[in-house]
Amino acid sequence: MKKLMETKPIVHALIWIIIYVVMVNIADALSEITGAATNTITGAMLIVLSIVLVLYLKKNKKFNEYGMKGIKKGDFRRTLFYVPLLLLAFIQYIEGIDVSRSITDIASVCLLMIGVGFIEELIFRGFLFQGIFAKSGVNRAIMISGITFGFGHIVNLLRGYTYTEQMGQIVVAVGIGIVLALLVANTKSIVPGILFHIVFNIGGTIT
Repeated sequence: MKKLMETKPIVHALIWIIIYVVMVNIADALSEITGAATNTITGAMLIVLSIVLVLYLKKNKKFNEYGMKGIKKGDFRRTLFYVPLLLLAFIQYIEGIDVSRSITDIASVCLLMIGVGFIEELIFRGFLFQGIFAKSGVNRAIMISGITFGFGHIVNLLRGYTYTEQMGQIVVAVGIGIVLALLVANTKSIVPGILFHIVFNIGGTIT
Protein backbone atom coordinates (compact mmCIF):
# COMPACT_ATOMS: atom_id res chain seq x y z
CA MET A 1 0.00 0.00 0.00
CA LYS A 2 2.91 2.38 0.65
CA LYS A 3 4.07 2.14 -2.97
CA LEU A 4 0.51 2.69 -4.16
CA MET A 5 0.23 5.70 -1.85
CA GLU A 6 3.20 7.31 -3.54
CA THR A 7 2.75 6.24 -7.17
CA LYS A 8 -1.04 6.11 -7.55
CA PRO A 9 -2.50 8.26 -4.75
CA ILE A 10 -6.01 8.45 -6.22
CA VAL A 11 -6.24 4.66 -6.54
CA HIS A 12 -4.89 4.45 -2.99
CA ALA A 13 -7.70 6.74 -1.79
CA LEU A 14 -10.37 4.78 -3.67
CA ILE A 15 -9.17 1.51 -2.12
CA TRP A 16 -9.59 2.96 1.37
CA ILE A 17 -13.05 4.28 0.44
CA ILE A 18 -14.06 0.79 -0.71
CA ILE A 19 -12.65 -0.76 2.49
CA TYR A 20 -14.69 1.71 4.54
CA VAL A 21 -17.94 1.07 2.66
CA VAL A 22 -17.49 -2.70 2.82
CA MET A 23 -16.79 -2.58 6.57
CA VAL A 24 -19.93 -0.53 7.24
CA ASN A 25 -22.07 -2.97 5.27
CA ILE A 26 -20.51 -5.99 6.99
CA ALA A 27 -21.14 -4.39 10.39
CA ASP A 28 -24.76 -3.62 9.47
CA ALA A 29 -25.24 -7.21 8.32
CA LEU A 30 -23.76 -8.55 11.57
CA SER A 31 -26.10 -6.33 13.54
CA GLU A 32 -29.09 -7.70 11.65
CA ILE A 33 -27.96 -11.32 12.12
CA THR A 34 -27.18 -11.01 15.83
CA GLY A 35 -29.99 -8.62 16.70
CA ALA A 36 -27.50 -6.22 18.27
CA ALA A 37 -27.81 -2.45 17.97
CA THR A 38 -26.44 -1.31 14.60
CA ASN A 39 -24.68 1.71 16.08
CA THR A 40 -22.79 -0.44 18.59
CA ILE A 41 -21.29 -2.98 16.18
CA THR A 42 -20.69 -0.51 13.34
CA GLY A 43 -19.22 2.04 15.74
CA ALA A 44 -16.86 -0.51 17.28
CA MET A 45 -15.66 -1.68 13.85
CA LEU A 46 -15.08 1.89 12.69
CA ILE A 47 -13.08 2.73 15.80
CA VAL A 48 -10.90 -0.31 15.04
CA LEU A 49 -10.51 0.91 11.43
CA SER A 50 -9.64 4.39 12.74
CA ILE A 51 -6.87 2.92 14.90
CA VAL A 52 -5.58 0.94 11.91
CA LEU A 53 -5.48 4.15 9.85
CA VAL A 54 -3.63 6.06 12.57
CA LEU A 55 -1.03 3.29 12.83
CA TYR A 56 -0.81 3.21 9.02
CA LEU A 57 -0.08 6.94 8.89
CA LYS A 58 2.40 6.68 11.75
CA LYS A 59 4.28 3.81 10.11
CA ASN A 60 4.57 5.74 6.84
CA LYS A 61 5.19 9.11 8.55
CA LYS A 62 2.32 10.76 6.67
CA PHE A 63 0.46 12.65 9.43
CA ASN A 64 1.39 16.10 8.14
CA GLU A 65 0.98 15.24 4.47
CA TYR A 66 -2.63 14.22 4.99
CA GLY A 67 -3.55 17.09 7.28
CA MET A 68 -3.38 15.42 10.68
CA LYS A 69 -2.07 18.56 12.37
CA GLY A 70 -3.35 21.67 14.07
CA ILE A 71 -3.94 24.98 12.34
CA LYS A 72 -0.95 27.30 12.34
CA LYS A 73 -1.36 30.67 14.04
CA GLY A 74 -0.85 32.44 10.71
CA ASP A 75 -3.75 30.48 9.18
CA PHE A 76 -6.16 31.07 12.04
CA ARG A 77 -7.75 34.21 10.55
CA ARG A 78 -8.61 32.27 7.42
CA THR A 79 -10.74 29.92 9.48
CA LEU A 80 -13.04 32.77 10.49
CA PHE A 81 -14.68 32.45 7.07
CA TYR A 82 -15.91 29.05 8.24
CA VAL A 83 -17.67 30.22 11.41
CA PRO A 84 -21.03 29.33 9.74
CA LEU A 85 -19.92 25.68 9.95
CA LEU A 86 -19.94 26.02 13.75
CA LEU A 87 -23.46 27.41 13.62
CA LEU A 88 -24.54 24.61 11.32
CA ALA A 89 -23.06 22.02 13.67
CA PHE A 90 -24.58 23.37 16.87
CA ILE A 91 -27.95 24.77 15.72
CA GLN A 92 -29.35 21.25 15.70
CA TYR A 93 -28.95 21.07 19.48
CA ILE A 94 -31.31 24.00 20.12
CA GLU A 95 -34.35 21.72 20.18
CA GLY A 96 -32.67 19.51 22.77
CA ILE A 97 -31.79 15.82 22.92
CA ASP A 98 -34.36 13.20 21.92
CA VAL A 99 -35.53 12.02 25.36
CA SER A 100 -36.65 8.66 23.96
CA ARG A 101 -33.00 7.68 23.57
CA SER A 102 -31.19 5.95 26.42
CA ILE A 103 -27.75 6.93 27.66
CA THR A 104 -26.41 3.70 26.15
CA ASP A 105 -27.96 4.53 22.79
CA ILE A 106 -26.52 8.06 22.81
CA ALA A 107 -23.09 6.69 23.76
CA SER A 108 -23.20 4.19 20.87
CA VAL A 109 -24.20 7.01 18.47
CA CYS A 110 -21.24 9.08 19.67
CA LEU A 111 -18.89 6.12 19.21
CA LEU A 112 -20.18 5.56 15.67
CA MET A 113 -19.95 9.21 14.65
CA ILE A 114 -16.43 9.61 16.02
CA GLY A 115 -15.39 6.77 13.73
CA VAL A 116 -17.37 8.12 10.77
CA GLY A 117 -16.08 11.68 11.20
CA PHE A 118 -12.44 10.68 11.46
CA ILE A 119 -12.43 8.10 8.66
CA GLU A 120 -14.45 10.11 6.14
CA GLU A 121 -12.38 13.24 6.62
CA LEU A 122 -9.13 11.31 6.33
CA ILE A 123 -10.07 9.36 3.20
CA PHE A 124 -11.97 12.13 1.38
CA ARG A 125 -10.21 15.33 2.55
CA GLY A 126 -6.90 13.61 3.25
CA PHE A 127 -6.16 10.77 0.84
CA LEU A 128 -8.45 11.71 -2.06
CA PHE A 129 -7.97 15.49 -1.84
CA GLN A 130 -4.18 15.24 -1.75
CA GLY A 131 -4.14 12.63 -4.52
CA ILE A 132 -6.15 14.83 -6.88
CA PHE A 133 -4.27 17.96 -5.81
CA ALA A 134 -0.93 16.37 -6.73
CA LYS A 135 -2.21 15.39 -10.18
CA SER A 136 -4.64 18.15 -11.17
CA GLY A 137 -4.34 21.12 -8.82
CA VAL A 138 -6.33 22.57 -5.95
CA ASN A 139 -9.53 23.56 -7.78
CA ARG A 140 -10.19 20.06 -9.07
CA ALA A 141 -9.20 18.60 -5.73
CA ILE A 142 -11.83 20.75 -3.99
CA MET A 143 -14.63 20.01 -6.45
CA ILE A 144 -13.99 16.31 -7.08
CA SER A 145 -13.37 15.37 -3.45
CA GLY A 146 -16.50 17.30 -2.40
CA ILE A 147 -18.73 15.76 -5.07
CA THR A 148 -17.35 12.27 -4.48
CA PHE A 149 -18.00 12.67 -0.76
CA GLY A 150 -21.60 13.68 -1.44
CA PHE A 151 -22.42 10.92 -3.88
CA GLY A 152 -20.67 8.41 -1.63
CA HIS A 153 -23.68 8.73 0.67
CA ILE A 154 -25.79 6.86 -1.89
CA VAL A 155 -24.81 3.68 -0.05
CA ASN A 156 -27.32 4.72 2.63
CA LEU A 157 -30.05 3.40 0.34
CA LEU A 158 -28.96 0.01 1.69
CA ARG A 159 -29.63 1.30 5.22
CA GLY A 160 -33.32 2.01 4.65
CA TYR A 161 -33.27 5.61 3.42
CA THR A 162 -35.99 6.63 0.98
CA TYR A 163 -34.98 8.06 -2.41
CA THR A 164 -36.17 11.52 -1.33
CA GLU A 165 -34.19 11.41 1.91
CA GLN A 166 -31.18 10.12 0.01
CA MET A 167 -31.23 12.87 -2.61
CA GLY A 168 -31.54 15.52 0.09
CA GLN A 169 -28.60 14.04 1.97
CA ILE A 170 -26.45 13.89 -1.19
CA VAL A 171 -27.13 17.55 -2.06
CA VAL A 172 -26.26 18.69 1.47
CA ALA A 173 -23.20 16.41 1.63
CA VAL A 174 -21.84 17.73 -1.69
CA GLY A 175 -22.14 21.31 -0.41
CA ILE A 176 -20.54 20.53 2.93
CA GLY A 177 -17.88 18.41 1.24
CA ILE A 178 -16.82 21.30 -1.00
CA VAL A 179 -16.73 23.76 1.92
CA LEU A 180 -14.64 21.36 4.04
CA ALA A 181 -12.29 20.83 1.09
CA LEU A 182 -11.88 24.62 0.85
CA LEU A 183 -11.05 24.66 4.55
CA VAL A 184 -8.35 22.04 3.99
CA ALA A 185 -6.98 23.99 1.02
CA ASN A 186 -6.69 27.11 3.22
CA THR A 187 -5.32 25.54 6.40
CA LYS A 188 -3.63 22.29 5.24
CA SER A 189 -5.39 20.60 8.17
CA ILE A 190 -8.29 18.13 8.29
CA VAL A 191 -8.65 18.41 12.08
CA PRO A 192 -11.35 21.18 12.01
CA GLY A 193 -13.29 19.11 9.48
CA ILE A 194 -13.09 16.03 11.69
CA LEU A 195 -14.44 17.96 14.69
CA PHE A 196 -17.23 19.53 12.63
CA HIS A 197 -18.16 16.19 11.08
CA ILE A 198 -18.43 14.47 14.47
CA VAL A 199 -20.47 17.23 16.14
CA PHE A 200 -22.74 17.68 13.11
CA ASN A 201 -23.47 13.95 12.74
CA ILE A 202 -24.11 13.41 16.43
CA GLY A 203 -26.50 16.36 16.51
CA GLY A 204 -28.35 15.12 13.43
CA THR A 205 -28.89 11.76 15.11
CA ILE A 206 -29.71 12.40 18.77
CA THR A 207 -31.66 15.68 18.57
